[in-house]
Amino acid sequence: MSTATTARADYEQQLQHTNASLAILQSQHVRMVWIRTTLFLIAGAGLFLGYGNVGYRSPLLWIGWLSVLAFIVAIARHEHLRLAKLKQLADQDLMLRLLARLDRNWNQLPEQKLLPEYAELSFADDLDVAGTASLLSLLSLAGTLPGRRALQSWIADSTDWPTVLKRQQAVQNLTDERELRLSIIKTVQAHSGGDSGKDVYGLPQWAVSPLWLTQNRAAHALSYIGPALIALGAVLVVVAISTGEKTLLPNIAVGLLGGGLLLNVIVTVFWGSWIHDIFQQVTGSHRAAVQFAAVFQSFARLPHDDGLLDDIRRTATEDASCATRGFEQLLWHVRLANLQRDPLMYIVYLVLQLLFLWDFRVLKSLERWKTRFGSHVTEWFNALGTCEAIISGATLADENRQWTYPEPLPDPSLKLSTVALGHPLLTDAARVENDLTLEGDRPLLLVTGSNMAGKSTFLRSLGLNLLLARTGAPVCAEQLATPLYELATSIRVRDSLRDGVSFFMAELHRLKEVVDLAHARHDQPAGAAPILFLLDEILQGTNSRERQLAVATVVERLLSHGACGLLSTHDLDLATVESIRAVSQVVHFHEYFESVDGKEVMRFDYKMRPGSTPTTNAMKLLKMVGLE
Repeated sequence: MSTATTARADYEQQLQHTNASLAILQSQHVRMVWIRTTLFLIAGAGLFLGYGNVGYRSPLLWIGWLSVLAFIVAIARHEHLRLAKLKQLADQDLMLRLLARLDRNWNQLPEQKLLPEYAELSFADDLDVAGTASLLSLLSLAGTLPGRRALQSWIADSTDWPTVLKRQQAVQNLTDERELRLSIIKTVQAHSGGDSGKDVYGLPQWAVSPLWLTQNRAAHALSYIGPALIALGAVLVVVAISTGEKTLLPNIAVGLLGGGLLLNVIVTVFWGSWIHDIFQQVTGSHRAAVQFAAVFQSFARLPHDDGLLDDIRRTATEDASCATRGFEQLLWHVRLANLQRDPLMYIVYLVLQLLFLWDFRVLKSLERWKTRFGSHVTEWFNALGTCEAIISGATLADENRQWTYPEPLPDPSLKLSTVALGHPLLTDAARVENDLTLEGDRPLLLVTGSNMAGKSTFLRSLGLNLLLARTGAPVCAEQLATPLYELATSIRVRDSLRDGVSFFMAELHRLKEVVDLAHARHDQPAGAAPILFLLDEILQGTNSRERQLAVATVVERLLSHGACGLLSTHDLDLATVESIRAVSQVVHFHEYFESVDGKEVMRFDYKMRPGSTPTTNAMKLLKMVGLE
């Protein structure tokens, strides 16, 4: 697959190929249903008539039993078609999802949820980190729990530039590896929990769990007694036949064989479901173990970067206890554990289980494997999770090649500098870019403007791009030079009737959290991430005079703790408060009006301009809705 073609073109081409394959598989599926039904009827008729008709018994029985064998083969073939169809459906779902991301068609994308450890992330709601139309919907292609955890931790936690530069290097090296990236994404998402928030492949959980046989010693002991009785009974049968003994030895042999079989049945009934649950964890559904083995093998093709990708490759393919070696041995045990799932081998499995308690023998070998490799499995899947996070960033970079990678701020007199910064969740057609330079001696950007003019969107644009910067992904801008800020926000405050908290009080609590965060960060040793605050229309629940005093107090406290940031308001008098004006750069968004079919229509260009807004639109809006 050549990156000379755009990501969209490749996605559309693959979707067409997948749709064609699904049409062929559906046709084969229908044909196989008719073949199975026909073979079943022929087999039933042949055996019924053969055993009931003396004249034509032999040919009818031959036809019947051959049809039974053909029916079993047809079942196996039908299962192969089912698995192939599931794979193609997963590929189709992925391509549709990727195209929906490109079009920002959020309704066609699954809702992305934060993991429990990040559910209380302070800026998550303000900056649309999770949900339907969210940063995770745009960025995350992680299909495993370690992958989601890695990506969400990169978004949630502030870090330093050396770490981000390593992530950027890995993302850049994978950007042109579209075929490898899509291969890994397809395989992982087809055999994992996808966006469900949990892993359906339970190997990592099983690998760190206690040994089942050690915890169930009674079952383990009984699993040897039954087969031993059967073996002893078989020996006595041989001895009886060889010696001609027809009374005592045959009776003892029959008793031992019957007792052993009975004990094996009892053990299977009591403990068989527990062991099969373990087998399900280890093998996964739809040949998951085989496919994850292939994923780890594919990591040998990762580009060299003297960084994260080399670490992933080493864990997956090169260390003494690497994933590929572990899975190479595991797959043999998986084949043995899957005998009961194979329609062609089920009779063989049933005989082995009744005679030797096959499940216990396989579990014993699996637990020997766990003793050897179990402590490394978490490391394997953490490496996979890191790779998924890098793949997410590289796919975003491939799809948006006009975006740029952020860099450290070269000028210490500045707080932040960006050119053509846009909102990454908007389409290219709807997005409006703006420039911003936040100066050190004026660390507050006071954003004024009318209702709906774009103030909140601009705050979110900056916040979302700063979060993207943490992950090593490109940002929606032509240039962004910035420290790696810790973000503190108050944009979308909600009241809580259940807790008896009004909107105004909820906002005060949120502002207190922002100030406390700045204070705590200011007291930390040098090198800690500075605070950048994003405050939108704060303290609206009080009168204008008190609001101005309160806002000035909050801003003064934040700046005294070394924070900087953006404050939006449509209260024009704030720009005249001396304590705010002295430390701020004032900008505005405004509206204009056009006459359309004899009616006045309000328009916005969403461009940020210097100075305080010269216009207001509240009275115009009242008039437009008939409330003048």
